[in-house]
Amino acid sequence: MELAIKAPAASTLRIIDWIEKTVILVLFFGLLARIGATLGQHPFNVLLLVSDGIVVVMMVLRRRTEAVSQLPVDWLLAMAATAAPLMARGGGQPLVSDAVGYGLMAAGLFLSLYAKAALWRSFGLVAANRGVKNSGPYRLVRHPMYLGYTITQVGFVLLNPVWTNVGLYASAFLLQILRLRAEEQLLAQDPAYAVYMTKTRFRLVPGIF
Repeated sequence: MELAIKAPAASTLRIIDWIEKTVILVLFFGLLARIGATLGQHPFNVLLLVSDGIVVVMMVLRRRTEAVSQLPVDWLLAMAATAAPLMARGGGQPLVSDAVGYGLMAAGLFLSLYAKAALWRSFGLVAANRGVKNSGPYRLVRHPMYLGYTITQVGFVLLNPVWTNVGLYASAFLLQILRLRAEEQLLAQDPAYAVYMTKTRFRLVPGIF
């Protein structure tokens, strides 16, 4: 006998949404304190704060939608992938020159901002259909925002190569891959997104994945 899985009620989703925002805000203020303490020696670490801070602001301002995944695993993936980078810390002996590290961080920040500008209030953490976007950086890959995050994080960890950061960002990258697959399972149910997938073949890295 099969048991039906009952979708969470709207009130439950609102409570989960509130908890999600609260946890992310607390983690971001912790990141702000840790990275802020390193700005004297590494002033361009502020780029990481800008990148993650914009994520937090857009999360708070995002547009509500009923077309959101109700699978607990998707909520956990979204939370974990967002939370892991917010636990990073500054320190360590840089592995590259400041120009290389900060150049990567700036390039990643620009790409993620470009992607966010295309989304604006359609931005979200949990897999949801808030409208299909196929302009700007979304013509290059289907998840340019995640690509921007990854580039910024690579630059940061090269300048702050403590093992904590390596572990956190490696975990975050793997979680992002699982997260974008969950997003596409939901979005592919929309015929417009199915067409978009045929036109923009690569998810994250042009010519590779």
